[in-house]
Amino acid sequence: MEFTVMTYNIQSGRNLAQDRNIAHAISAIQKESPDILSLNEVQHCTELCPEGKCQAQAVAEALGYPYFHFGRSIDFMGGEYGNALLSRFPLQEVQVFPVPDIPKEKRDGWFESRSHLRCRLDLGGREIFTLTSHYGLSQEEIQNAVLETLRLAGETELPLIFMGDLNEKPDSPLLAPLFSVFTDSAEEMEGPGFTYPSDPPCEKIDYLFHKNGIRTLKAWIPETTHSDHRPFCARLAL
Repeated sequence: MEFTVMTYNIQSGRNLAQDRNIAHAISAIQKESPDILSLNEVQHCTELCPEGKCQAQAVAEALGYPYFHFGRSIDFMGGEYGNALLSRFPLQEVQVFPVPDIPKEKRDGWFESRSHLRCRLDLGGREIFTLTSHYGLSQEEIQNAVLETLRLAGETELPLIFMGDLNEKPDSPLLAPLFSVFTDSAEEMEGPGFTYPSDPPCEKIDYLFHKNGIRTLKAWIPETTHSDHRPFCARLAL
């Protein structure tokens, strides 16, 4: 079975010029039409959401995704902020797992609590798990997030996809434990896999990993400035 997956930091609907409109993200996603869509920096029913809707709901309604779930990381502007998973396959189980916060004395002005969104999907009688996360910026935050990713991934032997903005480059020792457990879909593409900033990208900080019987058929990065990140896409097979 083959399917297309996208991971995308949508910057709360802002494009590179900082114009806030969820239509920017919708346009970029529509061109690739992924079967499974992982989103970072999603606003849920905040003061900035059109008609008070969750941004994930707005994307789902615009593009016809029958299943979606928002996963809270923090409270924000009268609503919530975090990650989301949209799918053309039924969601059988959904859970949100907070990443343990670092001590207050180690936090700086860029600190925010983080989380993992874990979903179990039914792909026509075959089940897989997805994990979506957006790692913090400091070394201690990333260390905590990596440990939580590995813990959650180790709880199942089902095929699993882990994706998101990890805020570290592939050669970082902080991410080394992930590369020892998962396969990076970027291994199947030509070029360095840069996703940030979106014009022109010079860093790879967005990832689409997998394990337990999933393989990458191809991977690509669409050219778009509908966010400050470019999306990362992969065609996968079970």
